[in-house]
This record gives sequence, C-alpha cells and structure tokens, in this order.
Amino acid sequence: MAIEHGTFSLTLLPNNIIVADAKGPWNIEAVDHYHNDVAAIVNGFAGNPWHHIAILRCETVFIPQVIARLEQHFLWRKQNNVQSDTTILTDSFSKNISKQQITQIFEKLEMTHFFASDLDTALQQIAKLKAVTKN
Repeated sequence: MAIEHGTFSLTLLPNNIIVADAKGPWNIEAVDHYHNDVAAIVNGFAGNPWHHIAILRCETVFIPQVIARLEQHFLWRKQNNVQSDTTILTDSFSKNISKQQITQIFEKLEMTHFFASDLDTALQQIAKLKAVTKN
C-alpha cells in the first residue's frame, strides 16, 4: 500500500456546511481517507441537505487516477444530497489547469459548482443559493 500524499482538515460549519482545507498534490490514498472522513460527517446529517467548500492549496493538478477517484466521490456526494460545491484555489501553481479539471468533473456529473476567491464569498454563494431554492 502506498503512503498517503497530501493533507486536509475538515470543519463543520452551521447549516451542514463542510469546509475542506487541503494541501496537494494528492494521491488515491489521500482521496480515500478524505472520502471516509466526509462520509462519516454526512452520515450524521440523516439525509438532510448539505454543502461542501474545498480550499485547495499549492499543487492542485490531479493525476488521472485521482480524477477517477474524485469522480466516484463527487457522484457519492450527489447521491447523498449535497446541494452545492464551491472550490477556492489558493497558492496554486497551475490554477487554470485545476479549474478546467474540476469543472469537467462537475459538468460530467451535472452538479452545481462554483469557484470563489475566499471563504466569505463561498458562504455568500451558499446563502444566495439557499434563498433561491426557498422561493
């Protein structure tokens, strides 16, 4: 088994918002660890809607194997009532390539996704989305 490469921490905010703060690059082992930790939190939501914000730092380009694993994870999110995903790319060496990779996954899975410049903007996007879905 390979050693996990890449780090992350998860924070649960009010209203079922999970914030992942991650530093890459990541391998499959890191993505699997991340999936298991997110799943443990989401299981506590008892099927209620939730939102995900990812702050991706440093090397954010994904190798093909990681993209495939992320697709599986994102599909799991969709099947488990995620309402939106927001990505914040910071200190990225290859922001344009990362944006393209992330966008392709979300478009392929037909999922709501945003990019934001910072956490406050991401939270504002979620608030706007929640206001629109209530009307």
